[in-house]
Amino acid sequence: MQKEKIRLDDRLVSLGLCKDKKEALSFILSGSVLVNDEPVTKIGFHIRITDNIRVREIIKQYVSRGAKKLLGALEAFPKANPKNKICWDWGASTGGFTQVLLEKEAKHVYSVDVGYGQLAQKLANHKSVTVLDRTHIKELNWELLGGKSDSIFITMDLSFISLLSVFPTITRLAKESSDTNWEGISLLKPQFEAKEKDLTEGIVKDPLVIGKIIRQVWREIRKQDHSIKILRIVESPIKGTEGNREFLFWWRKEGKNLK
Repeated sequence: MQKEKIRLDDRLVSLGLCKDKKEALSFILSGSVLVNDEPVTKIGFHIRITDNIRVREIIKQYVSRGAKKLLGALEAFPKANPKNKICWDWGASTGGFTQVLLEKEAKHVYSVDVGYGQLAQKLANHKSVTVLDRTHIKELNWELLGGKSDSIFITMDLSFISLLSVFPTITRLAKESSDTNWEGISLLKPQFEAKEKDLTEGIVKDPLVIGKIIRQVWREIRKQDHSIKILRIVESPIKGTEGNREFLFWWRKEGKNLK
């Protein structure tokens, strides 16, 4: 008979290692949870009751491992600066990117996600954060995002959706605010841009295919909106939860008021 299995987040709560499922999710995503001495970062991971579970010292102070990705990008792109800017965090999840933006002195962060209740409580309650749960990027408008601004800084960490489907939202909003200058850092996940034949158990393994995807996404974004300039691209300092290589690119879209 197969041994009973239980979700890791539920087990963390039942063992008293986390106060609730939201905290458990944050611990898992930060890489702080070990199952039989191996880190597990997969949401919805199932374990056996007999598995050994422990929580090591929380990795730095961040609510998720995703923070490391944005930190790596900001280090690679020193001129990409969210300080004193209105920031939009698309695909906020538990808030790793949101937390880094606040740490870098963003004026205000609008944390957008199609899910509900995932953002870490300390971020959801922060005076400089507006939570936009259950919100699809295509539904965004200036009213939801607090009104027009001279300068917008956008971060994107999106899953199960192509970047090519979200950049048109920027173009649409820009038409309604032609003086706005746009800048952003977007996480490119090849597995969500690839053809099914190029995936092996959900992973893009062929470096030639990865290179082709990067070039194709780059070209298509420029084709959609010629005023978007992709300035640099680097590989993420950490892989995705399933082991996929991911890439961060820094881009700008210039408004009429650029000096």
